[in-house]
Amino acid sequence: MTKPTRARRLGAAAAVATAVTAVSATGLAAAAPASAAVRSPWTQLSTGEGVGLSAEPSVARWGQQLVTAWAQTTSPTSESLHTRVLDRLGRPAGAIGTVATWSDVTDPSVLTLAGVPTVVFGGLRSLDTNDPYTGPMAYAQAPDATSWSLGAGSLTQTHDAYGAYGLGAVDDGTGSPVVALAASSTDHVTVHHGIDPAVPAAAPDEEVAGTVEAQQVNLAKDPLTGNAYAVWYAARDEANEGVRAAQVWPTVGAPTAPAPLSTVAFQGARESVNPGQRVAVAGRVGGGVWAAYASGYPSAHRLVLWDVVSGRTLSLPRRGAVQYVGLSPAPGGRLWVWWVEGPTVYAARTNPAVTAFGAVRAVAAPGGWSPTRTAGDGSLGPLDVVVNSAADGVHSQIRTTRILEALTVTVSPSSLATTARRRAVTVSVTDAGVPVAGATVRVGPRTAVTGRGGRARLVVPRTPAGTTTVVARAAGYAPGSAPLRVR
Repeated sequence: MTKPTRARRLGAAAAVATAVTAVSATGLAAAAPASAAVRSPWTQLSTGEGVGLSAEPSVARWGQQLVTAWAQTTSPTSESLHTRVLDRLGRPAGAIGTVATWSDVTDPSVLTLAGVPTVVFGGLRSLDTNDPYTGPMAYAQAPDATSWSLGAGSLTQTHDAYGAYGLGAVDDGTGSPVVALAASSTDHVTVHHGIDPAVPAAAPDEEVAGTVEAQQVNLAKDPLTGNAYAVWYAARDEANEGVRAAQVWPTVGAPTAPAPLSTVAFQGARESVNPGQRVAVAGRVGGGVWAAYASGYPSAHRLVLWDVVSGRTLSLPRRGAVQYVGLSPAPGGRLWVWWVEGPTVYAARTNPAVTAFGAVRAVAAPGGWSPTRTAGDGSLGPLDVVVNSAADGVHSQIRTTRILEALTVTVSPSSLATTARRRAVTVSVTDAGVPVAGATVRVGPRTAVTGRGGRARLVVPRTPAGTTTVVARAAGYAPGSAPLRVR
């Protein structure tokens, strides 16, 4: 038995810009000036060979730690699921764990069930057709996130989960899983609730009616209401093309129309780009479920955030090719979004109301090669991003780095005359438009500290004509800067 394949229309999308951004109620964000990518240290989590270019990592926050998981070929006839735990500072903590070594495994979905680290996956335990684990969705648990044991029972009735085109799993709030996937034998979004003692499950799966086609399926839960929503991508026909969503817990609802800007007009038709991995989706602290995706065709030139319940959007124009978009909740209702543009990983965090982006961070990818899949988590504040990349251009590995939100700095007035008697300027420091108090601002040897409004008065020392730089620093942030012209 072999894993089936499906034709996929891959796309690209857009980007270059770095800082910014107030937006209107319609959600259109202004692009910011470009800046060079910083070289952040990347830590390798996987070892050996066998991480395929299409292996998509998954992560889940476990207290202060982060559990990462990925699939890796271990022999010509077997694949393994591995895990690695990151500590609260984003550093590897402990050895690599092995969830399972089967004949075939899907990309995993990591979550916690009643606080216990859990990995959900499909696959073929063996090629023996009498083996009960020839296709249903399975799970494994490890109280220490390292020593894994296959869980009793199964998570789907379908035998075709071994060829799933995207998988998401969440805790229903009582320690029981809700899973959503597109099984290999169907174009529908398949949903199952609970752990069934039988393998495969005796209880029937449910399907989202009218999905027509589904791939890159993912799942997230609204922390406020407890409702879970599946999101997916479709490209079979123009009427259903694009990113779509449906409530799947506690009841299964009808799918939405294609998400705003997930399709665009092109040569008299509606077209879209394939996300290239599971559609990015996250439950927002304080309520709401948001998805993120690239918009445009044949190259996408916009990043879009979409509230799947209210329909509200926030978008960021880009000039490069946006790929492999990810999304995570952040404290206070903010959202972290990240994406790949060639050999650079970009990330930005919104304000609490999700009406503006903060500074766009640009981080050089490992070895200067474009990552091929991403995952991440920013629920503690900083973003721990995990990528599949071949730093040498040949051998893929799973790697991670930590990205901090950068401060946005403005100076008023933005220029001074060399002969000016009054040489004071007001420096404003913000995070996605929110004032940052307690930031230290500096120009030359002069420093000041921002007050509650995020502003500080700074006396500029006499300098020759030209451009000097005002720099702001604050705990938990990457520095921000703004030019000050002396004429």
